[in-house]
Amino acid sequence: MKILVAAASLCTVLLSSNASFAETLDMSTLKCSDTASWTEDEAGLVMFWLHGYYGGKAGDTRVDFDAITVVAKQLSEACAADPDIGLMTALKSVVGE
Repeated sequence: MKILVAAASLCTVLLSSNASFAETLDMSTLKCSDTASWTEDEAGLVMFWLHGYYGGKAGDTRVDFDAITVVAKQLSEACAADPDIGLMTALKSVVGE
């Protein structure tokens, strides 16, 4: 049931968001400093994508909302420490890849 509620919440955000994102983001070129202007919804969508990307690389098909929250906090701290670093590079330093 928890997963169903979370999925419904995500769909609501996706359908109702007035995101200011470009239509396409190249995740490999984003820097931590690019995230400063994102709304909480935009940052959440990117974190969800990153979780899926790295989960897919690892063959893990689960969605762990608690892990997303923990990694988002750690990534935020890493980006605050070095805003010029690439977002995915900062994430790798957080998750240990």
